Amino acid sequence: MSHWTKLGGLDQKIDVEILEESALAQAQSTIQNAITQSGVSRAELARRMIRNRSYVSQILGGGHNLTVKTMARALAACGCEVRFHHVPISWHWREEESAIPVRDETELPACAGSTMPIEKSMGIVLPVEA
Repeated sequence: MSHWTKLGGLDQKIDVEILEESALAQAQSTIQNAITQSGVSRAELARRMIRNRSYVSQILGGGHNLTVKTMARALAACGCEVRFHHVPISWHWREEESAIPVRDETELPACAGSTMPIEKSMGIVLPVEA
C-alpha cells in the first residue's frame, strides 16, 4: 500500500506518512508546552490522568499512537484544552507552482522544532485565572 496521496485532485503527490508523523510531533510538543507552562510534573500529570508514569513517557516519546482523547485528557490535566485548525500544506518539496496558495511561514502556528516563542503558539489554550 502506498503512503502517497494526491493533493486536492492535482497531479502532485503528498507523502501522508510524513504528514501523520508531523501531526504527532506537534501534538506531543503541544502537550509538553502545556506541562512546562502549567508547572505540572510528568509524575503529577500521570496521577491526574489516572495512568502510570511510563504512560506519559510513552505519549511524549512517540512510543504510543496518541489519540485525540488522550491528548485532550493530558491537556485537561494541565488546565488546558485542545483547539484544532487546518492550514494549507506549505512544504517546499515540489518544484512546480501549486494551485493551493502558500502562506507566509510567519503566519503559521508553532510546531515541533519551531523557533516561535511558546506564548505565540496556537496549540494550547490556557485558562484565565479568576
